Amino acid sequence: MNTAYNSLLDPDSLRQGAEAKLYDCVYLGKPAILKERFSKKYRHEELDKRLNFARLRAEIRGINKAQQVGVKTPAIYFVDTNRHILIMERVEGPTAKDWIESQRQRAEEEFKVQAKFGEVLGGEIAKIHLSGLATYISSISDSQIRVIAEDKGVDLYVLERAIQATHINCEHIVDAILNGYKSVNAKQGEAVMARLIAIRLRGRKRDMVG
Repeated sequence: MNTAYNSLLDPDSLRQGAEAKLYDCVYLGKPAILKERFSKKYRHEELDKRLNFARLRAEIRGINKAQQVGVKTPAIYFVDTNRHILIMERVEGPTAKDWIESQRQRAEEEFKVQAKFGEVLGGEIAKIHLSGLATYISSISDSQIRVIAEDKGVDLYVLERAIQATHINCEHIVDAILNGYKSVNAKQGEAVMARLIAIRLRGRKRDMVG
């Protein structure tokens, strides 16, 4: 972490993913999260800077666009484009992963609560997709990103596989996510569900072949 930000951070709160490090911090008296996109030493220095800058900018645009369509996202407090740092609102509470696991361990009467959570999550993903955003992008032409049904299907497939790999006996949550997704826009839902079925088949073939 750049030393200019050390005074803001809780050093014991470090979490790291494939692209960035996350720290709990306090910004202007408010609980916050500092996200730093770090350099990859195997990449050319100039290319690394350009990629991190482009991904930071895309992340900010994505958050702003999601807010515009009614998706609840953390507020952005500060951006440092030179150091590829983003400071945003810290939303207290468990992650979706931790919440699902805690609910799975409860008694059967919590089934409906879990399903409702899945419906809400699926609906939020559908809103994001309707706005033209997706995690997976397959089509770029004339410097324009075009999100297609295949991309949206891949998003749902990755989420589906992540839930199945992490949580047992949670098929009803996956079903609820898909129901919530379809309820937002029938046309999009029909097209994306068709692609999801095809993507599942491709995934099974890969699993069989190894």
